[in-house]
Amino acid sequence: MNTFRPFRIVHPPADKAHLVATRSYLTYDAEELHDKLTRNPFSYLHVINPDGMAADRTERGTVPYFELVRSAYEEWRKRDWLVATEAPTYAVYRQTIGATAITGIVALMDLAAYADRRLRLHEQTLEARETLFATFLDTVGFNAEPVLMARPEGHPGQAELDALVDGLTAERPDFDFTTADAVRHTAWWVDASAAAEWTDRMNAIPSLYLADGHHRSASSHRVAAEHPDDPGRQGLLSFVIPESELIILGYHREVRELPEAPSAWLPRLEALPDVASVKPCEPSEDLPLTTGAFRVHHGTGSWRVELVAGSAGRIDGGWLGEHVLSGFWGIHDPRSDHRLRYIPGAEARSDWWPRVTQHPDRCIFELAPVSTEQLKFVSDAGGTFPPKSTWIEPKLRSGLFIYQFDEHG
Repeated sequence: MNTFRPFRIVHPPADKAHLVATRSYLTYDAEELHDKLTRNPFSYLHVINPDGMAADRTERGTVPYFELVRSAYEEWRKRDWLVATEAPTYAVYRQTIGATAITGIVALMDLAAYADRRLRLHEQTLEARETLFATFLDTVGFNAEPVLMARPEGHPGQAELDALVDGLTAERPDFDFTTADAVRHTAWWVDASAAAEWTDRMNAIPSLYLADGHHRSASSHRVAAEHPDDPGRQGLLSFVIPESELIILGYHREVRELPEAPSAWLPRLEALPDVASVKPCEPSEDLPLTTGAFRVHHGTGSWRVELVAGSAGRIDGGWLGEHVLSGFWGIHDPRSDHRLRYIPGAEARSDWWPRVTQHPDRCIFELAPVSTEQLKFVSDAGGTFPPKSTWIEPKLRSGLFIYQFDEHG
């Protein structure tokens, strides 16, 4: 059964790729967004934010707004600011951050693989978000946000697929630029005459792990189910990397409105049966954390907590949520309780540390990253992680690789 297939990749011309590529719209504050829209007419933000900074703006998250996005996209296609490959193919894309290079394949996954669990999941989704993005996809008719998948080490045909990637990346790239955050972006198009060989090698992979993009995947599957006779809506835009290149960072918890001081609750924490030790540590301690250990920071001090050895399926964030956040302070709904904030592991400590020192009713639990082995164990078992358990990289730029539903073949 085929899992992947080539498609006509919509992309910016090489001379505009560095101008088009953008971070997720949600990562820009109002000032940054205004600056980008004003200074760069080629930013993909103009497509996904089509009415710019106008005072009379269409309500976001509505079909009329999505229709504006579609119109802006079509205008870009007419101007050749976005063009399509002549034939269905694949792309190899590399992100280089310092000495770290992550190289993967941009491909179209048949959504039947989502339904029959060839694609292994680890995160629950929210129906409201699924529905909203499904409406967006169905209205605009394209997807510009590849989901991130990991192919497992030792899969059938790995050596042959790696050889194809190595051979292509030894050639001159089709675009190569560095963004202001010092990330280098490089891409190569697979020659259409070789696409069949790449398809064979990709389809030798029996199963993959969805690393990032659970809502996008679920929304795409929903659109496919609603249009079973439309082949263009049966594909999932994917970026497939080797398992060994997956970067998993921690996702920390900030608790606000603490009802008691650490002197009251630290003894209760130490008395929990799964806790091996609670010891003071320097606030600036930057020793790497491993699964089963986390740090607690408060304005009055910092502590390192060690848990007794547990099963591969025990996730520190889940344990903390059950025994401390819920057990001590009644934070039963980690998705919606206003007292709980999540801090991505990519966020610098200098950004969140002042919130601890300046607010005596707050503390931060600094968690270790989930391991790749834990992600695979839970995914293979059909389980899910607690909310916000993983911050996974790479994060792809929007606008570089687009799947237009009527350009599927």
